[in-house]
Amino acid sequence: MSATDWELLLRDMALCLSAYQDRGPAVVWPEHAHAVLPVLHGTAYGDGADRGGADTDWQPAPHGTGAHRLAAGLGHLMGYPVDAFTRVQPAGKALVVECFGADILILPLRGGVCCRVEPEGRRDAEHQGDHHRNAEHQHVELRLRAGEILYTPANHTCALSGASTPCPLLLLVLHATP
Repeated sequence: MSATDWELLLRDMALCLSAYQDRGPAVVWPEHAHAVLPVLHGTAYGDGADRGGADTDWQPAPHGTGAHRLAAGLGHLMGYPVDAFTRVQPAGKALVVECFGADILILPLRGGVCCRVEPEGRRDAEHQGDHHRNAEHQHVELRLRAGEILYTPANHTCALSGASTPCPLLLLVLHATP
């Protein structure tokens, strides 16, 4: 991986945030992600291990790892703090990511997952029989593969499923001030 690959990945992420932050979910297909993935995956947990298929909670990325460096670099470009967390999405299990106070970026480091993003309260409205679909209540469904990045705005839920093998994930939590 070259320094240029790293810088271009950060630039692509920053461009996505500049265009979509506060507007709705978006996917980034960074051109140089695959050159950077080995650095992110190989050091995400500090010792090169991905904890196998263990069903664990989100863990802060240790200082000095590629994941921590990515968060720091993105935070520097955007002008606000960004925290990095890692975990493994077990094969065949579902995971709901709720960050109602912050925007997030989710990046599979290996494999892929199905994602469903919807605004907070959508499930409650559906359970109460309110099926009115306007822009505020739309959801997005997609398959996210290693190297692709999903931006999810605050006050949205992102449900992950469909991993056929354990899928190491990187979560970046954006602390932008309104």
